[in-house]
Amino acid sequence: MTAVSLKGLWGRKLRTALTALAIVLGVSMISGTYVLTDTITAAFTNIVDHSFQNSDAVISGKVAFKNDNSDTAETPAFPASVLVKVRQLPDVAAASGEVGGEAQLIGRDGKVISTGGGGSIASSVDPPNDAGFNPLKLAQGRWPVGARQIAIDKHTADTKQFAVGDTIGVATDQGARRFEITGIATYAESSSIGSATIAIFDIPTAQKLFSKVGKLDGIQLAAKDGVAPEKLVSEIRPLLPPTAKVKTSAAETQEAVDDVNSSLGMIQKFLLGFAGIALFVGAFVIANTLSITIAQRVREFATLRTIGGSRRQVLRAVMLEAFVVGAAASIVG
Repeated sequence: MTAVSLKGLWGRKLRTALTALAIVLGVSMISGTYVLTDTITAAFTNIVDHSFQNSDAVISGKVAFKNDNSDTAETPAFPASVLVKVRQLPDVAAASGEVGGEAQLIGRDGKVISTGGGGSIASSVDPPNDAGFNPLKLAQGRWPVGARQIAIDKHTADTKQFAVGDTIGVATDQGARRFEITGIATYAESSSIGSATIAIFDIPTAQKLFSKVGKLDGIQLAAKDGVAPEKLVSEIRPLLPPTAKVKTSAAETQEAVDDVNSSLGMIQKFLLGFAGIALFVGAFVIANTLSITIAQRVREFATLRTIGGSRRQVLRAVMLEAFVVGAAASIVG
């Protein structure tokens, strides 16, 4: 009966292939959804881990309230004087400030370099004081110093054929300007963050470009040996203005990952909904196909009964055909 089942499948190649295709599409949509969302989560977690891997505490802007009509609110910068205060704490081994924003790089053709939705990231560097906090690593040249210098990510430099010593246009809310490229940087060991572009300035330049003179977006701190991150956080908290907050780097990392998981959870449910519909429709297609197949094979089954096959054996042969198609198509999907 097993041989009869397999020959039945082989004798109906097109119908078997179309039935299997319905299963492949549904399963691949579900597995693809999980692979996509898990890959994005893993990539973002890796980025966040690199961002705070050498720090024990992180100071960031604090949102006073959120707009009722929006799930998000712009995080404010806080006074740069906070950095001076925390550096004076006895348990702080090192502290470095940072300023970020959005800056679009302009290619040689005079057009903004497309990021494909990856973002146009702008960041700052403070080489004498970063104490290894900055995940950006120089691949070529040196870090920018002064109002006319910039470093860019290696991926953009390679794909758009920019090198140290070239000039590149940068567009911000204050308009477009040209900067000399003094360095090519990677993010940790990666040449890029997906399709995003990265523009890197020194802190004073970044503060001017993004209208944050005298302000910072964040501070990373390292505790002295033997000082717990929680203890460092408790010492820093009284020094902060209402527009700033402090957390351990582990808590900051977890919060960022949780935010991404929350956003991706909605996307995942949306995609799984379509995949579920595909499987649901596919199930009807498969059931209908098997019903037609069985109806067309009444004489074949009658012959099997005539030569000694039992009702259970005939049923088992049909079930085996369905199992083989379902298992093989699921594996492919």
